[in-house]
Amino acid sequence: MATVVPPAPVREDLSPFPTGPGTAAGRYLRDFWQPVALSTDLAPGEAKPLKILGEDFTFYRGMDGTPVITAPGCPHRQTRLSLGTVEGNDIRCLFHGWKFDSAGACLEAPGQGGTLVQRTRVATYPAADHHGLIFGYFGAGEPPALPDIFGFSKKYGRDMENARVHDVGTYRRLCNYYINVENVLDLAHVPFTHRLSSDPTVTEVGFSASVGVVRDITIERSELGIKAVEVDADGYPTEAMVILPNAMHLIVGQRDGYLEQVAWRVPVDDETHLSFQVTTLHTDEPGAERYWAYKERQGALIAKYPDTEICAEQILRGEKSLRDFVDHPLLVNIEDHVAQMGMRFIADIGKENLAQSDKGVIQLRRMFMSRLADYVSGTPNVVHTW
Repeated sequence: MATVVPPAPVREDLSPFPTGPGTAAGRYLRDFWQPVALSTDLAPGEAKPLKILGEDFTFYRGMDGTPVITAPGCPHRQTRLSLGTVEGNDIRCLFHGWKFDSAGACLEAPGQGGTLVQRTRVATYPAADHHGLIFGYFGAGEPPALPDIFGFSKKYGRDMENARVHDVGTYRRLCNYYINVENVLDLAHVPFTHRLSSDPTVTEVGFSASVGVVRDITIERSELGIKAVEVDADGYPTEAMVILPNAMHLIVGQRDGYLEQVAWRVPVDDETHLSFQVTTLHTDEPGAERYWAYKERQGALIAKYPDTEICAEQILRGEKSLRDFVDHPLLVNIEDHVAQMGMRFIADIGKENLAQSDKGVIQLRRMFMSRLADYVSGTPNVVHTW
């Protein structure tokens, strides 16, 4: 394949990688709803610490089920509010008992005057349950509408709403989020990175064996992002789209029908990110039964191993190989962990040799950097409506 020179950045001082407070990409991502947890991760009356986009927060669910995100510390002495007690839909600080409602207003400050109570607040951020995920909005002003996943699928996909199987999931990957964003459009990696998980003679579930072939791809640009389409010999496409800035839509063959997924790659910090997936399987009734039967057995299989990113670190250190994990239900993730965690992308971006199969990656970089330059210049080209 002919080598393609990667596009020069629109502005030398811009980068998609750093997403902490005040960074260009960080400000850009904060203007979109970002999933922060599975809905099942937080029970009513429970409070937890949360780290997203390089910032710490407190995260709790009121007794009526409402999710609430606040600044990490109590305004009094900055003790972590996540250590506090949820009372109704309010939270009381562990240290001196100051109490705040879900909008951030101070309700009680034992031993203090009424004027202090009236003027004291803790910052809060919009939060919502949506499709089995909890989303937070960390930008300025009013948040946009939540992503219309089912509407998007009906327009561009296979109608996720009426698929037989619906599931949600998450994983942590020890690399920068943008590596995984680009990977969505890198369909050429699948026959090699996922050689084991797509081989029905080796693994029980996984990709269809038809994905194990290198094919040319067609790149489509739209106001939402970049889409890569790969069509197999029988006319069944693999479709992968990045919905800027960090969401994705995927359609890919499985051994029982077609997987259709919407996911987000969400930075924890510049070296770690979380992926959150809303997944459906378009299959027949026996295929759905096989999916859920396997799902019931996953817990025992997964319990044999450490977390998937730890498995990947063992492989990268040469202590294990991918074949040591062929019965792992999340082998697909481990394969991608190994490839992406092994990249020193941020430090060595200038050492790449992009080629014909990377045309989706190249187009995405151009569009992402163009949108980022528009954003920081004060003329944002931001599309929030799916």
